[in-house]
Amino acid sequence: MTSKANPSGLYVKAMPLQRANSSPHQRREKGRPMAAHMFEVGQALFFSPSIFEGASREGTYRVVRLLPADGGDNQYRLKCEADGHERVVRESQLSLG
Repeated sequence: MTSKANPSGLYVKAMPLQRANSSPHQRREKGRPMAAHMFEVGQALFFSPSIFEGASREGTYRVVRLLPADGGDNQYRLKCEADGHERVVRESQLSLG
């Protein structure tokens, strides 16, 4: 039978929560290392959209920012040389132009 102080007996074996020793950002860095980007900010590259990106314009783009990998493929923020449109693309869609 359960007592009035602990009516259900649920907390008898519960373990106390422990505080993490590092921030979430620091814990992420301890995992798998991020692969180095092949291209640098300011570099002009040729972008080839996939068949699923029909509205994307093929052509020369300039790297604006390096972004973290998504699914093992590094990403970049690019700006179109022709019209100034910016987009995020995967490294596998880029080549030296």
